Amino acid sequence: MTRRALGKGLEAIFAGLGTEVVNPQTGALVHELELISINPNPYQPRREFEESDLKELADSIGEKGLLQPILVRKHADGYQIVAGERRFRAFQLLKKSTIPAMVREHISDRDMMELALVENVQRVQLNPVEEAQAYEQLANACGLTHDEIAAQMGKSRVAVTNTLRLLKLEPSVLQWLREGKLTAGHGRALLQSQGAEQIKRARAIIDATLNVREAEKSAKQSVPKIMDPNMRAFLDELRSLVGMKVSLRGGARKGVVEIHYMNRDDIDNLIRLLRQGRAL
Repeated sequence: MTRRALGKGLEAIFAGLGTEVVNPQTGALVHELELISINPNPYQPRREFEESDLKELADSIGEKGLLQPILVRKHADGYQIVAGERRFRAFQLLKKSTIPAMVREHISDRDMMELALVENVQRVQLNPVEEAQAYEQLANACGLTHDEIAAQMGKSRVAVTNTLRLLKLEPSVLQWLREGKLTAGHGRALLQSQGAEQIKRARAIIDATLNVREAEKSAKQSVPKIMDPNMRAFLDELRSLVGMKVSLRGGARKGVVEIHYMNRDDIDNLIRLLRQGRAL
């Protein structure tokens, strides 16, 4: 079955889901539902709701009323929110007992998950960790590939994959991403290190207010490269032969060998060794 493209707009998505339930008493499509009968969307990717934003929304609703009903689905003896959790929470702040809602039947768990994700991406910016967790949920629970998630979200596959990679960061670093102390770009740069070193670098980025380019440069400069065992053996043998410090820039195929001398005697000894080698 061909899946919808989530980037096409919420209205187009909602139009193809479920059946609207008409209020049997009034014949209206919008119902006044008791707040206590409504539960949040279990697939809601947004974990944190700013109190100041909710207060601002509540003030607006208190002054102008609710401009758009929330959307719910029937579930057990009550309802679950499909879209509109911020409006629902604002009504709770206003101490309201009921809220206008449109009720739909036959909305699947998969559709609930996708709708919650697209509503947040399009209407309220998720933090990088929430977005990564939402993509992970689509991949694990819905079996979507990175290509399919990208197509449905209107993003590139690389963008989706890079976002998911952020979940490999240390827990404390993930929390700084949630709090906005670090950006997704910082997070990707920090993936070059692990454990305590990653946390140390993250703190340094925050303390020095480094931008992403500076963070990437810092990470590259301090990440040790694993040397090929054969090249390491070659350097050890050369150091032993010349009795001087030897370093290598490059790899097994191409590079530069540097021999560090301290005085004229070191140079004379090196020339003698090279001549002996040529004579052999």
